[in-house]
Amino acid sequence: MLPVHLRLAEIFYINMKEALTLEEAKELQYCLRENARYCWDYLMIENQSRLAGATNDHEWQLELQRKLEVLRLTGRVPKI
Repeated sequence: MLPVHLRLAEIFYINMKEALTLEEAKELQYCLRENARYCWDYLMIENQSRLAGATNDHEWQLELQRKLEVLRLTGRVPKI
């Protein structure tokens, strides 16, 4: 889990108790944008990995697995 996911959960619970401040609303939009980017990148790499597996391209699949691990840890797709 990335820090942005924790902050997203915090803002969600703040919003359950009271209206968000303008600053919290901006932060919510940032967290949602980062989460969407993370999900998009994750699914893109996962789909490419399935394609690599289906074509028996083990080298490409290994490279994609490394990218996926870096994405999970840092939230960014590495330029391998």
